[in-house]
This record gives sequence, C-alpha cells and structure tokens, in this order.
Amino acid sequence: MLSYANKPRSKQSDIRNELNEIKMVCAHHKALCQSFMQWKVDIDENDAQLKILNEAAMSLRKRHENIVAQLSTGPVDAKTMIQLENKIRKIEAQVNMWIRELAEINKARTKLEIEFVYLRSNIRLNTVNIEMANVDINRIELNYRQMRNDFLYNNDSNDNKLTL
Repeated sequence: MLSYANKPRSKQSDIRNELNEIKMVCAHHKALCQSFMQWKVDIDENDAQLKILNEAAMSLRKRHENIVAQLSTGPVDAKTMIQLENKIRKIEAQVNMWIRELAEINKARTKLEIEFVYLRSNIRLNTVNIEMANVDINRIELNYRQMRNDFLYNNDSNDNKLTL
C-alpha cells in the first residue's frame, strides 16, 4: 500500500475519494494498534515462559547440590551409587529438555523483537499519514466554506440586482 503522505493530490480531486482514503488510513492504523496489543500479549507470555524456565533451572541446581552433598559425605555403597546415577540421568534428561525449551522460547523472543521493530516503524509511518489526513480534512473544510461563502455572496449579489 502506498503511503498516504506520498500520494499526489490534484486540486480538483474528488472529496469522497479523499475521505475514503482517510478512512483507509485510519482503519490501517487501528489494525496496527490491534497487532501491537497482540504483540504485547505474546511478549508477556514469553516472559512467563522464561520465568518458568528460570524456576526449573533453580530446581535443577538444587538437585545437583543435593547429589554433590551426598557424594562429599564420604564413601558411598553400591545401592546409593545406583540411586545417585539414576537421579543424575533424570537430571540430565530434564536439563536437555530445559535447553530445548529455552532455545524455542529464545527463537520466539527473537521473532517478537523483530515484529516489534516492524510494528513500531509502521505505526510511526501511519501516524504521519494520519497527520497528513488531518491536514487534508482541514483543507477540505476550508474549501467547502469558501465555496459556500462564494455561493452565498453570488446569490446575495444576484438578489440585490433583481430588487433594483
């Protein structure tokens, strides 16, 4: 879509077409604002996912510390060693899952950051277009008033000529 601000305008352009273009600019701006609100919801969800992953990482660290503490107390019998090895395997599986989830969340975050830059620049451009549309509305209103005043002046002059 061409930017409203860059479209050439003739002095004799149809007012309806201009008003329709202005409506389209406003509708586009509304759609951009709705997209931005959805982006905000998505970024909040991403933040919540990161918080959950952080809590999982803290839990894994705690479990690791417990295993290290058990091993540092002294010699460990075979049964305890098997239990610790099982715990370590479970922790490794959770760490691998945590890393995959973190990569997915990070990828989503990167997409959200790119989307933010896109939305921000489009909203700024559209804001300029709305400002230009506002100037056009003022110009249309002034032209209408001038035409009306000219009409009233011409009719008043014609009425004066008829009464003489």
